[in-house]
Amino acid sequence: MTREAFDLAVRRLAGDGDLLLERTLVLLGELASYAPIPSAALAESARRNLDTAVRALRSGRELSPEELPESGITRERARQGVPIEDMLWGYRANIGVIQRRFIEIAFAEGVAPELMLDGSRLLWSLGDAFTHQVMRWYQEWTVEQALRDSHLREEFVRELLTGTIGQADLGRRCAAYGLDEFGRYAAVRARGESRGGVEELRRLLERRGSAPGRPALIAVLGGECAGVVARRPAPVPGLVVGVGARLPLARQAESFHTAGNVLEAATRLHTEGVFALEDLSWRVAAANAPEVGAYLVERYLTPLREHGEFGRQLEVTLRAYLDNGQNIARTAAALVVHVNTLRHRLNRFTELTGASLASTEVIVELAWALEFGALD
Repeated sequence: MTREAFDLAVRRLAGDGDLLLERTLVLLGELASYAPIPSAALAESARRNLDTAVRALRSGRELSPEELPESGITRERARQGVPIEDMLWGYRANIGVIQRRFIEIAFAEGVAPELMLDGSRLLWSLGDAFTHQVMRWYQEWTVEQALRDSHLREEFVRELLTGTIGQADLGRRCAAYGLDEFGRYAAVRARGESRGGVEELRRLLERRGSAPGRPALIAVLGGECAGVVARRPAPVPGLVVGVGARLPLARQAESFHTAGNVLEAATRLHTEGVFALEDLSWRVAAANAPEVGAYLVERYLTPLREHGEFGRQLEVTLRAYLDNGQNIARTAAALVVHVNTLRHRLNRFTELTGASLASTEVIVELAWALEFGALD
């Protein structure tokens, strides 16, 4: 008789779908995230939960993960903007309503306390199983969404920086990412290392390249960070950044070309920092015209390097001479040598190369040679 009372209680519970839905909707009304969801969708979800609870009670055992409802409703709620914590609370609230109703009916039908307790435990375990499943499904959905968003971001940035995006598509995609279709942005290209990986560098660069109301957009392309910034970004530790000219979005291919040239020069000269064309000036050309640099190194530095340590001393002297505006007194002070010693070294440069430091052309070419020589 006792088992029959239990089975009767379960049958009555299965027929109480409308009452259970009404009680569940009252609880869900406390969550603002559930307000936009149609009642019919909530009713379907509640009915599935009730069917699952009835199956668990009738089987007398905990259900396996394979016996729980599939992830469709969880994914639907995620797309509807329901946070994971609200989903979990909603499932718990629904299972709690079912459990309390089961106990009410079980008392009324005279179910033995031990069977009532067993049924209550099964329903609580079902709540735990739902929680674990929802979290797993939500994590999978989150990863899928992140991969999808990353792919779309990369696609847009690549088209933007290569100038292959159409004007109509440009407006739509700008709206999606909050970019000002008619504003001016600077393209950036960056490379570096971080314990958090390139994705962490991407996020930092995007945040530091954003202005109030004008976000930057950075993607990871070929292992490097690339995109457009609304303002010159603050330095990111471990990252070397080349910045192009500020141009309309439709002309970002031009800006990106400059950013790439600047980056090539910057990575040879620096371990990190943010650099634009005005920061490196002709050094960008030195880094990106190796044949010219090689010729000038051969012309001005090779004759010095054939003299070993004295040649290296002359290179140091020449760098100091140019760094100090070709001022004899300042250069001698910087090198901590007598002015006559300095003049002797400068004269030796002329003897070894046949080049006069009084010539502007020689000064320009020497600076280029020293810069390119430092890049080797």
